[in-house]
Amino acid sequence: MLSSRGKKGSGLFAMLALSWTVGVAEARAATQTHDPALSVSPASTSWAASVKEALAKRASGATSLAHHIQHGMASWYGGRFAHRGTANGEQFDPSKMTAAHPSAPLGSKLLVRSEETGRQIVVTVNDRGPYKGGRVIDLSHAAAAQLGMLRKGVAHVAVSPLTEEEALEVAQAPE
Repeated sequence: MLSSRGKKGSGLFAMLALSWTVGVAEARAATQTHDPALSVSPASTSWAASVKEALAKRASGATSLAHHIQHGMASWYGGRFAHRGTANGEQFDPSKMTAAHPSAPLGSKLLVRSEETGRQIVVTVNDRGPYKGGRVIDLSHAAAAQLGMLRKGVAHVAVSPLTEEEALEVAQAPE
């Protein structure tokens, strides 16, 4: 996430990215036998690349993103990081619905659903992280508040990519 550790944190990031990539490759292999339209070239090994390709296929009506759901622990970050730079060059604002993800494209929209409360939110990826083992996403203070995880600090979540149209549809849905 927002770290002043410099190169020290990059080893952990590389390890997390590699384990994520291996998991995605295994999931992709398992789903290819069920839906040939989901075949993704072996050269695109990152989650971000496979999601981009699946989004393009889905836009043409060929597939869904159901197999791109990531399950794990979410954490949140807030005040002490306010006004620090993020990976996309913006200043971090804890009151915005943003998140840090290790490999989702910067600027992409993710649907985050709490597996504990059932609440779901749409966040925009503006940073990289989390840098704590076992976490799949770091949410801003505002996003964590809407999921109902502020007091606990962490929550079991399901994270999936959204197209711009889906993000707008979810955001406008009645509660």
